[in-house]
Amino acid sequence: MTESRHPNYRKIYLVLVALLVISVAGPFVGIRWVTMITAFGIAVVKARLVVQNFMHLKWEKRIVMWMLASSLALMALFFTAVAPDVMKHRGKNWVNDAALAATQRGIAAPGAEARREGVAGEHAGGSVAAPAAGFDARGTFTTICASCHGPTGGGDGPGAAGLTPKPARFSDPAFWTGKTDAELLKAIREGGASVGRSAAMPAWGSMFDEEQARALLAYVKTLARR
Repeated sequence: MTESRHPNYRKIYLVLVALLVISVAGPFVGIRWVTMITAFGIAVVKARLVVQNFMHLKWEKRIVMWMLASSLALMALFFTAVAPDVMKHRGKNWVNDAALAATQRGIAAPGAEARREGVAGEHAGGSVAAPAAGFDARGTFTTICASCHGPTGGGDGPGAAGLTPKPARFSDPAFWTGKTDAELLKAIREGGASVGRSAAMPAWGSMFDEEQARALLAYVKTLARR
């Protein structure tokens, strides 16, 4: 009678549970490198354990590994080919009109009240154009920005706990000192890293055109006056 080469599945299961707990707890530490290691590094280890043992690839013939490698290569090729169209709405020589139209429908104002509110104004030494017609700057801020910057711009949104550095506090007049509209608009459209600030601030250029970005900035300025 030959001895089985298969491992102790209960032990592997307990290891997977322990790694899951670590990967869930990692983001709560608030340190970026810890979050990255727990989110991606441990995920790779868990996937390796599952593939090798529960899918039995560690014990199968070498041809199975070649089939898996070929499948992963084809998946990577497919992702590389279609990602620009899916993740971006504009390119150097192309525009995804359907995606842009869908985005506009998703962030359109739900009623006339928000459009009448008006967010044009002048603050911190800069003036902003009138809001884009039909664009709900307040609703957009609540939907997209408030999760980190807070509903009143205090930098206290639910997502702020795990961010280092902390999100900008728009309600603090000191934040606006020395800021220009050009710098803030670039941060909105190209992300925080484009102006030397936190890379956690994403780029929204694929969602907002210049006029809409100015309308959003105008609303954000009203938070400091409040």
